Amino acid sequence: MSALYKDYKWQLVYIMLFASIINYMDRINLSIANTTIRAEFGMTDIQMGFLLSAFMWSYALSNLFAGGLVDKLGINRVLVWSLFIWSFVTVLGGFTVGFFSLCITRIILGIAESPFFIIGGKITQRYFIKKQRGIASSVINLGMMVANGFAPPLLTFLIIGFGWRGMFIILGIVGFLIAFLWIKFYQKDDEKYVVSEDENEQKSKIKFSSWALFKHPTSWWLNLGNVGNSYLFFFYFTWLPTYLIDAKHLSLKNAGWFAAIPFIAGAFAIPIGGYLSDLLIKRGVNVIRARLMPVVVGSLLAGSTALLVNYVDNLNMVILLLTVSTFAVSARAGILWALVGDISPKEVAGTFGGMQNFANFIGGALAPIGTGYLLSMTGRDYNFVFLVSGALSILGSICYAMIRRSILIKEIAV
Repeated sequence: MSALYKDYKWQLVYIMLFASIINYMDRINLSIANTTIRAEFGMTDIQMGFLLSAFMWSYALSNLFAGGLVDKLGINRVLVWSLFIWSFVTVLGGFTVGFFSLCITRIILGIAESPFFIIGGKITQRYFIKKQRGIASSVINLGMMVANGFAPPLLTFLIIGFGWRGMFIILGIVGFLIAFLWIKFYQKDDEKYVVSEDENEQKSKIKFSSWALFKHPTSWWLNLGNVGNSYLFFFYFTWLPTYLIDAKHLSLKNAGWFAAIPFIAGAFAIPIGGYLSDLLIKRGVNVIRARLMPVVVGSLLAGSTALLVNYVDNLNMVILLLTVSTFAVSARAGILWALVGDISPKEVAGTFGGMQNFANFIGGALAPIGTGYLLSMTGRDYNFVFLVSGALSILGSICYAMIRRSILIKEIAV
C-alpha cells in the first residue's frame, strides 16, 4: 500500500483528489452563504437564483472549449493556470460589493474550473492501463462527493468564525497551496511514466473534426445519458434540503444533517463503481461493457428508487431511498471519465471529455430551474418533481446501454 504513495502517477492522482475537494468547495460556498449574502446585499430570490446558476452555465459552455485547450497545451500548463485563476477569483469573491461583482466572479470561476475534470480524464488515460483507470478516475472524482457530504458543517464553521468573506478568502488560499503542491511534484520530462496499450493510443498526426466527434453516435448516446442522470443528481444537489423542509417538515438544522447522508453514501459509491469496472476488465469482460454495466444498472436503480419516494411517507424510508438513489447515480462519476479515455483516441480525449462534461452540466443547470417551474405549476407538489427526475435517469440508463463501440481517429479525421 505504501508503494502507492511513492508511485509518481498516484501522487498526481492524490493531488488531483485534494484539488477536486477544493474545486467543489468553491462551487458550494455560495449555496452555504446564501442567506447571509442575500441579507447583506439586499438581493431578491430571483437575483439569488441567477447568481446560483451563473457558475453552471459558464462552466458548461466553457467545457466545449476547455477540452481542446487541454489537448493542445497539455495538462500541466492548463492545470496550473486554472488553479491560480480559480483560487484568485475565489479570494476576490470575498471583496465583492454586490450582485454584479459577485456574479462576475462566479462566471469566471466556472470558466477557470472547466478544464479540471477533463485533465483528470487525461491523467488516467496517460498514466494508467485500462484495468487501472476505473479506480484512478474514481479517486479523482471522489472529491466532489467528499465536498458535498462535508462542506455544509465545515463551511458553516468558517462562516461563523470568519464571516462569509473570510470563508471565500480561506478557500482561495488553500487553492493556491494545491497549485504549488502540483508544481512541486509534476515532472515535465515524465514520458517514462506514460503507458501505451494499443493502436488507438499511438501518437497520430491526423487532424480531426470537432463536429464529426460531436455527431458521432457514441457521443450522442453518452451525452444524452449524462443529461438525464445529471438532472437527477443536481436535483438532489440543489433542492434536497428544501424538499425535506417543505415536504417532511424538518427544521433547517435537521434537514442539513439528513441531506448529508445520501451524499456521504455517494462518496463511497464512486470508488466502488471504479473498482467494479476494473475488476470486470481483469476478468476478461470487454472494456466498454465493463465500464457500462455499473453505469447502466446504477442509473436504472437511481431512477427507480427516486420514483418510489412518491409512495413512501415514513421519513426513515424516504432517507433510505434517497441514499440508495444517490449512491447509485454517483457510482457512474469516475467510471465515465475512465470510459472517455477508453473509447476516444488520445489526441481528442480532452475535447471528448469536455463535450461529455458539457452535457453533464446542461443537465445540472436545467435541474434547479426545472424543479422550480414544476413546483410553481403544481402548487409545490414534489411528486411531479421526483417523477420527472426519476424518469430522466431511467432514460439516461437506456441511452448509456446504446453505446456499442469506440471512436476511431479515422472516423473523425478531416
